[in-house]
Amino acid sequence: MRVFCYFVEPASYTIDLIVNVHLKQGIEYAFINNKSEAMTKVSLSSSTFLSHFSLIQKIKFIRSRRKEYDFVIINGYNNYVFVLTFLFNIFSVNKKYIATESDTQLKIPNNIIKRIIKYIYLNIIFRNKYVLGFAGGTYTHKDLFIHYGMKEERIFMIPMMVNNKKYYHENKIFPDKFTFLFVGRLLDTKNVDVLCERFLSSFSNKYSELIIVGGGLNLEVYKTKYKNERILFKGSVYGDELLKLYHNSSSFVFPSTLEQWGLVVNEALASSLPVIAHKEVGSVFDLIKGKETGFVIESWTELEDKMLELYNNSELCKQFSENATLLMKEKWNYEMYKKNLLESFKFIGI
Repeated sequence: MRVFCYFVEPASYTIDLIVNVHLKQGIEYAFINNKSEAMTKVSLSSSTFLSHFSLIQKIKFIRSRRKEYDFVIINGYNNYVFVLTFLFNIFSVNKKYIATESDTQLKIPNNIIKRIIKYIYLNIIFRNKYVLGFAGGTYTHKDLFIHYGMKEERIFMIPMMVNNKKYYHENKIFPDKFTFLFVGRLLDTKNVDVLCERFLSSFSNKYSELIIVGGGLNLEVYKTKYKNERILFKGSVYGDELLKLYHNSSSFVFPSTLEQWGLVVNEALASSLPVIAHKEVGSVFDLIKGKETGFVIESWTELEDKMLELYNNSELCKQFSENATLLMKEKWNYEMYKKNLLESFKFIGI
């Protein structure tokens, strides 16, 4: 059995996945890009980056991997690597199975032109019997493949994952000052401004603080607009310093309204934090709903209410924290990833 995997970029969670799963299974790999916003100090020797190749070299490399390997896995379905691999497979006598790994939720475009183009493109891909769908989550992520014509037997849930062991925090002790934590790029869709406003509305006279981790164009704007001793803007934070913030917080808040998955939710839960996240965050379907690890909110009033509920109920915080730790240790982990990946191998007979 020879399996090859294309990753988009050398992000920290991708490197961890390769080390903990792919290399142990003998899966070879390459990166499409050589840079990532979630870079890590850890590097893999002899990694291949297609971004270093000329156009001709890229085409030859992609063609050779489809030809020489039994199974090719590609992160995404709208990049040139997938398109070329798919086309080479169509026009080849010796067909191979290829898989597209996606964390995209099912969202129907409002624009009629985009809707038609997306429907035609994905139908051509997903109805092809040699294409498997690797869905990052169980619900709306699987629905994407089903909606555009893929048979359920060819869909496998390959969970969106971080290295939980990096974040485990045994015997969680909540700080005396109730600390809300946000981690993410400060884009408009993350709604950090709303979070700050709601925090100031209800917590100005309470023993609490809000820590905002992340960079972006809005950082200086928010620092000026929400200048308050209870709101701390940390900028971009990585490594041990970020771990310390996770471990010394009381709750994680993620009010993003445009989030295909949100790996920071994985990180927070693995760190034993109760999570409050918006319903548009893709990971809530698998990691919060029905799991009693936090709250899924639909409005900004509800965001404020749930923040107050956690603040006022230490027993609920403790229960959510314990459930979060249990979920990430016993289910949503690398063993689950490996098990589901091997099921896909069994399906195609390798």
